Amino acid sequence: MWLPRNRGFATLAQSVEQLPRKEQVRGSIPLGGSRFSTSSRSMLLDGSGRGSTMSSRKGLHPTQVVAGAFTAIILIGTFLLTLPIATNSGKATSFLDALFTATSAATVTGLSTLDVQVHWNLFGHTVIAILIELGGFGIVGFTSLVAILLEGRISLKNRILTSSEAGSSASNVRGLLLNVLKIMLFFQGLLFVFLFFRFMLEYDYTWNVAAGHAAFHAMSAFNNAGFALYSNNMIGFARDGWILIPIFMTVFIASVGFPTITEIRDRAKLKLAKALNRPINYTMPTQWSLNSRIVLWGSLVLLVVGTVAIAILEWDNPKTFGPLPFIDKILDSIFAAVMPRTAGFNSVDVLGMTPSSWLVTDILMFIGGASVSTSGGIKIGTAVVLFFIVYTEIRGETAVNIGNRRLPRSMQRQALTIVSITAFVIVGATMLLRLTTTFTLDQILLEVFSAVGTVGLDPGMTATMPDHAKFLVALLMLFGRLGPIVVATSIALRRTHRHFEYPKERPLIG
Repeated sequence: MWLPRNRGFATLAQSVEQLPRKEQVRGSIPLGGSRFSTSSRSMLLDGSGRGSTMSSRKGLHPTQVVAGAFTAIILIGTFLLTLPIATNSGKATSFLDALFTATSAATVTGLSTLDVQVHWNLFGHTVIAILIELGGFGIVGFTSLVAILLEGRISLKNRILTSSEAGSSASNVRGLLLNVLKIMLFFQGLLFVFLFFRFMLEYDYTWNVAAGHAAFHAMSAFNNAGFALYSNNMIGFARDGWILIPIFMTVFIASVGFPTITEIRDRAKLKLAKALNRPINYTMPTQWSLNSRIVLWGSLVLLVVGTVAIAILEWDNPKTFGPLPFIDKILDSIFAAVMPRTAGFNSVDVLGMTPSSWLVTDILMFIGGASVSTSGGIKIGTAVVLFFIVYTEIRGETAVNIGNRRLPRSMQRQALTIVSITAFVIVGATMLLRLTTTFTLDQILLEVFSAVGTVGLDPGMTATMPDHAKFLVALLMLFGRLGPIVVATSIALRRTHRHFEYPKERPLIG
């Protein structure tokens, strides 16, 4: 057993994985949570390691807490955005448009019924930026707690003892969230510096305007929000690699999730210490965690496939890549492949893209980024698990294995449930919008996938939608951010055990 030192996700998860089976206690839970006692369910780790109730004393379920918190954030943001002081015109914004914008910001989506640059002033932009930051950090904080409670096969009590013996504070919720905050601020600050000097030196912004634009887009990029302070999003920077490259690198890093970021950081620190012959008080296993391997390989495959597909489909399109030189075509292809999985910035006109490119974009938005990140979609882990389920069935095997690890059946059912519910929501919303609006099916599909995937790519219908469509899309954004988490935690935390079983019978399938 190796001893982790740093706060974070990877160290705790890996230490749990390394525990021998004999150290697992009765009442511990497999990955996915097939057994979770009532006492363990209600326990939340506090700073002292003693534990407090995960549900409040009034009996609130964690999913109710996070849904209520998000609702409160959205309503407060809506109220602030309806105020006349939030607009350039000095007139109050309608409740529905303010609600849509607040929901889009809090769910880090990026869709907007109003021109962000023209309609909102500094106060409005500040409110949107705060909602983005709260939305991104809030979700990560909640999912981080769930990951700590449900990730390993060891009881909460033993997990506290293990981390205490190892000198780690990973079980300290406050320390965990502080770690998340440090990572967020580091990458946002790094992007801020790049953008600030670029705006100052190349575009002749005043220092305060450059600072404001750099800060806003740094928060929007790392939180995968896709909001931009320009009417044409990032199209004006289509040939500026000093803007696009730092943005999509930040977006990509954020999309791999905090557990993977933490593991990369800890391994890098360990190698650096060994190279410099400096003492370090922790070790790590040679093999990377299964989650990190899935996320990194899955992200790489999606990046390459998405880039190649979009480059082929848009290379000679006069409305997008056609007029651009070779290097800019490659750069914009990478940008267009990264953004649909997470943020929603666009450096080319989405309306000018071919229907085939829209279909590729829909698929990328459906998959999204990694778990415990600010990305949306069904998540890379879910998609990979589904792939291996199908692969196992085709091979006629019984156990689903990924990289010398066997997946519990509860996790397989959880992945199927998340995908099924998401697909039902997408199909239902698409049919409803198709029947009640005049937009084309391609437009509606892109809008629905963009909302559910919390991406924010606009097919040219967001600003002109009727009121009922705006409200529906706002609900889709909220589902895209909360839905998979609520489903996953509900499955893991609400296990019922029958004291009897019905006789088996096999209906015909396929």
